[in-house]
Amino acid sequence: MKRFVFGVALATALSACSGGNPFLEDDGGGGTDPVDPTSPIPEAVSSDLDAAAYTPDPTNPRLVVTGVAFNGTPLPVEYVREASLDSPGGEYQAFERQPDALNTHTTAYARSVTGAQGVLVVSGGLDGFYNGGATYSANGFAVPAPNTANADVRYDGEYVGLMNLPDNGDALLPVPPGTDPAVVPRQAARVFGDARIDADFSAMRVKGQIYNRTYAAQGTALETLQIAPAEIQADGSFAGDVTQDQQPTGDYGGAFGGPNANSVAGALFASDHVAGVSGVEEFGLFVLERSN
Repeated sequence: MKRFVFGVALATALSACSGGNPFLEDDGGGGTDPVDPTSPIPEAVSSDLDAAAYTPDPTNPRLVVTGVAFNGTPLPVEYVREASLDSPGGEYQAFERQPDALNTHTTAYARSVTGAQGVLVVSGGLDGFYNGGATYSANGFAVPAPNTANADVRYDGEYVGLMNLPDNGDALLPVPPGTDPAVVPRQAARVFGDARIDADFSAMRVKGQIYNRTYAAQGTALETLQIAPAEIQADGSFAGDVTQDQQPTGDYGGAFGGPNANSVAGALFASDHVAGVSGVEEFGLFVLERSN
């Protein structure tokens, strides 16, 4: 459980700143035999999220979450689909949960592609604290055949994040008249942007960046986050530092999946990464397909 940041002074400061898993079967290919990544997700990234089961059915998608709750015994809870919160390009489906108007509101995002999927879950906070975490998985990873052009393999797509700041509150249930603002739940602040992951499978190295980041409720531009270079393990997993200007500001992890490593899923946690504002924390998710 983590502290949330109060929003009034924060909004002013930001405005002054610039800035199971149902995978499809793989069809073979690649330079090595397929394997499933087994390395653990970094603890800072998974945080309060114990497990998530996402079924990306086109007409009836489902998300069941265990964890990211205040009660001491984490129980599997099904979230409700909320299309109005989907990422701008529609790559990530949104879900939410709020048992009643004075209970915690939680936002979740999920995406699945061939060979990889990920889930992000963060509560808006209540009584000064919030919960959050992210998870990802991949299967069928195979190192691509040697690249005669000696070029990096690129992965591109949308990024979604959730911060411990207030969103516009449109997803919240209306509270009873006269409710003291001190006990009104909050909606976690949405962050949308673009993600690029570059992989050199001859050297088994990875790096990338999260750019064009926007605090959705305010339309405020946020600083780029770098996925600092790290080693790709034999099972396709990787982990390292989130940085800004080469200075660590958090942790990330991920895994490649599918034939010829045609997809990647990963997540991050960053803190104190918004210029001029202290105490900001963010969990983020990227689930991408190969773009070259």
